[in-house]
Amino acid sequence: MRKEALDEIGRLVASDPRVVFIGSDLGAGVMADAMEQFPDRVLMEGIAEQHLVGMASAMALEGFIPYVHTIGTFLTRRALEQVIIDAALHKLPVRLIASGGGMVYAPLGPTHQAIDDLALMRAVDGMAVLSPIDPREMEETMTALADWPGPAYVRLGKGGEPVVTEPGFSIGPLRHLAAGTDLLVLTTGAVGHEALSATTEVNESGYSVSLVHIPTISPLDENSVLELIAHHPKTIVIEEHMPRGGLWTAIVESAMRHRVRCDLHQASLPPGYAQRYGSQMDHWRDCGLSKDRLVSRFKELVGGPSHG
Repeated sequence: MRKEALDEIGRLVASDPRVVFIGSDLGAGVMADAMEQFPDRVLMEGIAEQHLVGMASAMALEGFIPYVHTIGTFLTRRALEQVIIDAALHKLPVRLIASGGGMVYAPLGPTHQAIDDLALMRAVDGMAVLSPIDPREMEETMTALADWPGPAYVRLGKGGEPVVTEPGFSIGPLRHLAAGTDLLVLTTGAVGHEALSATTEVNESGYSVSLVHIPTISPLDENSVLELIAHHPKTIVIEEHMPRGGLWTAIVESAMRHRVRCDLHQASLPPGYAQRYGSQMDHWRDCGLSKDRLVSRFKELVGGPSHG
């Protein structure tokens, strides 16, 4: 997804004089063509994330639309004060584009594992929080943000994900990927591919499972989510995030606020920070987010084939 996001930002810089790209130490050659063509609007500022966000906020005050890109944990944890005070307090159109969402950088340890980023950004007043599922949706997200009125945070996946969405993304609406009656699966981001594979497998074996991808975690389309929950006997929320503060919390808050009675279940990363070494998929398997583990979980929740 990172390549598609940066390519689309490059196209936006070329077509819209308001758009600015600000990166940290992203590696040799990243955005090189755009930097050569637009040296005043494609900027590499080094490993100084707090400075990146402050600089972007200052440029937004002058009418620019800055896209800031670096590793997710550094954008959210290290620069949180600047995100809140410099960007969000003034409702500025600063776009925080975060690499390494969830456990993408798992082998680098807890400093690089963005497992609390959705919680941190959801807590920032006025911040749009987005987690696209595939390259097409990521490209369309970058374009949609050019006219979004306030700050936004976008979590990028590892890259190489297959395209599973249809064209036509906009900030807010849900994306329906499979229809069923016995179980509702709500997910966000790249782990949605595991959920989709699991849903396809169980439906082919006689179950009836709905899968809905939620790219916009904040502002959440509460009415649509709660209507779906009300029309399914059980719902499971799947996310590559710690159990608190992310999509699960947003949905539980909505259900309680609107007094919707529901049978909710959760599949997420464990609480706390990783204590073992391993790849992103290793961690998914360990905590039940891999396809095979989700297949078993779905069957357990449904209790048997819908027409058996």
